[in-house]
Amino acid sequence: MAKKHGFRIDLHVHSVFSGESLADPRDILEAAIEKGLDGICVTEHQSLYASRPFDELKKDYPSLVVLRGVELSTDAGHMLVYGIDDAEWNDWGKDRSVNGQELIDRVRKLGGVAIPAHPWQVVPSPGNQEGLQFTVDERITILDNLTAIEACNGKQLGHPVICEILGAFAKQRGIGRIGGSDAHVPENVGNAYTVFRTPVCSPRELVRAILSKTYYPQTS
Repeated sequence: MAKKHGFRIDLHVHSVFSGESLADPRDILEAAIEKGLDGICVTEHQSLYASRPFDELKKDYPSLVVLRGVELSTDAGHMLVYGIDDAEWNDWGKDRSVNGQELIDRVRKLGGVAIPAHPWQVVPSPGNQEGLQFTVDERITILDNLTAIEACNGKQLGHPVICEILGAFAKQRGIGRIGGSDAHVPENVGNAYTVFRTPVCSPRELVRAILSKTYYPQTS
């Protein structure tokens, strides 16, 4: 077996608590261990509270780091939010309509990070063999104070050029690149993940690690 390098976390996972996923929480955790991940971050749609059952379940899986975030819909596309606890989120209001730039700035003030999820779009391209072309989602190109983007998402594995396009954008902007499977079923957990240099075992450690930009996305 090849030597494992880095600390591998799937930063974008959904369970049955998201409302549109049928993935049982225990099946997700077991799948992560089977894939050789060091950790996952559960990012249910629109609700940080929805993933609270994982705080109890993770006690049965001591070898796996289990963190919680949230995926929010904004006018700039979906955003993955990390490092904000329940009390802070409740104080701000988790159910309000969110402006993308306002979200990034507000989360930063609260000590977390907000990262555009799968920020790519498809545009017609008659000159292309498939008649399509992938580009960076134009809505994120005008955002300020970006820390990172999700450059590799499990749902784009059939189109590796997307990772390249988003990677080039991240390099141009001087921001980090994360990876996450966006799994809605257990078998997709770990299809994409983020490799950190050192262990990340808490929400605060995750925020510090993301701010360091010393990580990279990987697909399996």
